[in-house]
Amino acid sequence: MKHLGNHKKRLLAFVLASAVFVLLSIPTKGGAVPAATSGPFPADSKRPEGYQRVVDEMRAWDLKKADEILSELRRKKPDFPAWDALKGAIAYLRGNYAEYIKNLSTSIQENPGVIEWLELRLHVKQSQSALAGFRKFQTKHFDIWHDPKGDMILLPYLAEAMEAAYEVFGKVLGVRPEKRVRLEIFSDTERFHKASTLTRRDIEKGVVGLTKFNKVMIISPGVLQRGYRWLDTAAHEYVHYLIVLATRNKAPIWLHEGIAKHMEKKWRRLKLPPLNPSEVTLLARAMNQKAFIPFKSMEPSLIYLKTAEAVQLAYAESASAVDFIRRRAGKDALPRMFKAILDSPEAKAPAGSQSAEAGDVRAMMARPSLIELESTGPPQTATPALEALLKVDLEKFEKIWQEDLKRQNLRLHPGAVVREFRLKATGPVDESGADLAILKNAVARRRTRLADRLWMRGRMKAAWVEYKRALRDEPYSPTLLNRLARVELRMGLPKKALRNLQKAVEIDPDYGATYTHRGIAYEMSGNAKLARKAWEEAIQINPFDPLPHERLVVLYKKLGLPKNAQREFERVQKLQGN
Repeated sequence: MKHLGNHKKRLLAFVLASAVFVLLSIPTKGGAVPAATSGPFPADSKRPEGYQRVVDEMRAWDLKKADEILSELRRKKPDFPAWDALKGAIAYLRGNYAEYIKNLSTSIQENPGVIEWLELRLHVKQSQSALAGFRKFQTKHFDIWHDPKGDMILLPYLAEAMEAAYEVFGKVLGVRPEKRVRLEIFSDTERFHKASTLTRRDIEKGVVGLTKFNKVMIISPGVLQRGYRWLDTAAHEYVHYLIVLATRNKAPIWLHEGIAKHMEKKWRRLKLPPLNPSEVTLLARAMNQKAFIPFKSMEPSLIYLKTAEAVQLAYAESASAVDFIRRRAGKDALPRMFKAILDSPEAKAPAGSQSAEAGDVRAMMARPSLIELESTGPPQTATPALEALLKVDLEKFEKIWQEDLKRQNLRLHPGAVVREFRLKATGPVDESGADLAILKNAVARRRTRLADRLWMRGRMKAAWVEYKRALRDEPYSPTLLNRLARVELRMGLPKKALRNLQKAVEIDPDYGATYTHRGIAYEMSGNAKLARKAWEEAIQINPFDPLPHERLVVLYKKLGLPKNAQREFERVQKLQGN
């Protein structure tokens, strides 16, 4: 998810962990955010001349330019400890953690007590520990750092998806990185937290990836109980990376998230709608109730929104707004927006000036901090782009976009719900019980429990009857539709199963079990091509389930694809520990 700033939480956590920090004031609801009581330099001193120029280039991820400016400054005044700190920070953004710690430790020895440097050194040490034992897997344009013990199975799929994203997004957005892109995938929540600063609750709200510190980070689908759309998430985060490069990190959050959400599925080269049924439902409900989240309220990050539903609504609004821009201004609208933002006087304003899209929370980011290298601070604004393409400011744009939404006749999708991700437990998990808890109707829950017991006893006909009765009370439940389809497959009724599974896909296209049951149903019906698509789709959600890989071995052989069959066989062996 996304292009995040977690400054307040991270600093507070460090205060609790180290006596070095000065306590920060915490804002009250609706109030301005007080600045830190102490900064990285004494109040009566200034940063060395040229320091901010280097930081600005690092925040834009132009490390070559940052290096050039720093070298020039060191030649003129070689004795400032700050130069070693900046050199180390550049090394960190390049992924060279050991060089970073060496340089920054030198700076701290020469100028002890600089909060900013101590803060960043702690973060980098945590990141270093998070990557302990990781290996690098190289594709044409990406360096994928991964845990070889748990996530090697992901590499072929991730490599294929990211290289497809490189080509497809490059054409649409007009941005192709000249340097290799670093992508880190984390095999457990503790590692992910150390490197990303995201919490367990952030993940459960749907924040399973982010772009920060000149790299893309995602959590492994193996961390969640039933996986998630991890390849789309990696593609989504890569879009953020491209936007930073294209705008020198001057785009506001709503535009970042809107473009990333609008683009995230396009690497698949299928004509898929950017929003799923639950997101369309959230948009329709917000329109009917006049309860939109203002774009300004999305700053400085969606992570500050209170609920998973609010986060998903913000994504839906932003993606819908980007779709509106492209329909109004043409298919080349996004590259033109990037150029307008980059060329605007606002983008050239000094750090610390107020953003047109920012609320009071931006004040807390006025203190330059190397830990916040993913953020340029204000101004981050799309207003110059909106004025150039549509002749409107942000306020007027929100009005005309909402008027356009009214003409789209958005409908509420029955059964569509906001998904909250469930982390995989360390002990035994009753997934059946968790599924039952989702059902809103008490009668449907009781009938489903009875049907589950009948299923376990092998009484298929009786279980089928009870699942049908449960569906009468809760007809739009992917969980119930899959349970009914499962029984129908056991009874040798694949066509009936496929009808229920089609309905499940229409309600929730990201429910992984649907594709597993579809794969079985298509094979039973003798349709190898559609079975192959279903199994491949299942892997895009949960690649750690051996069944899709095992079935693809058989199907690829049947379809005359022996190399593909061999690759899947090797993946099965890895999953089985061979």
